[in-house]
Amino acid sequence: MTGTPADVARYFYWSQRRIDRIAEDNRITVQRTGSTKMKSPAGPFLPGVEVDRPRPAMSRPEIADRIERHLAGVTVRDFVTPPPVRFAAGLGTLSFAEFVNFGKRENIVSIFTDSTASDGTHVAVGMFGSKDNLADIIAGAQTTDTGWSSSAANHIFGFISSFGRTVASGSDREEIAREAINLLTHQGGGIGEGEKRGFTYGHIGEHGEWLMEAYLDVEIDYPPYDRIVVGAPLWVRTASPQALVLYQDGPPEPAPRRRSWWRRRPG
Repeated sequence: MTGTPADVARYFYWSQRRIDRIAEDNRITVQRTGSTKMKSPAGPFLPGVEVDRPRPAMSRPEIADRIERHLAGVTVRDFVTPPPVRFAAGLGTLSFAEFVNFGKRENIVSIFTDSTASDGTHVAVGMFGSKDNLADIIAGAQTTDTGWSSSAANHIFGFISSFGRTVASGSDREEIAREAINLLTHQGGGIGEGEKRGFTYGHIGEHGEWLMEAYLDVEIDYPPYDRIVVGAPLWVRTASPQALVLYQDGPPEPAPRRRSWWRRRPG
């Protein structure tokens, strides 16, 4: 989503802190500062008047456009390049759920999507970010606390809290990848169960655009997936806000989903 469509997008997740850090590290200007001086012409009986008008802050689409353009060379959209990726982006269906750690709802939203590369590689993509960055319409939605939750949640929590630097003793990065996707697709029930699935806000059907910073990228035999990417979202947006389905509102229309999304069962 570039150019005109981004100008009418609705942002359902926006990580200002992460965007500011990337901008600062890479000297990307993402806020207009200062002011514009305007001077009226002086007449024969009136002095010229100088007025300071503050320049408005940049809009989210403007900031996103600058970040995207700067990261274009390191952002993967077609997963035909070998791991690891630094940044990844895509367009498709995304599900939003709470992160549950041994019965405790952490202040974390989990976002799942998947992608098929042009060479046929099936990629599972898991994103974990602060609930504070969710749009109010999602953050304020009710979820149910029924269904399965992961016994590996604490290991996953430690990994994402350390920005991918810490792997629990007795585990490894491939195991974290497997468990993260198992949690993302089956916590509270299978991802294809819609409003019956616990701990889940809802989904954006087909039209969700995302950009993430990757912590983990592994080629792995985890049917139906050949590769798993885990990290943190910079933003999730859509030019079709009506594509958002909240499960608190009752049974949604069936969302177009890849059959592979619910083939895996927790083990």
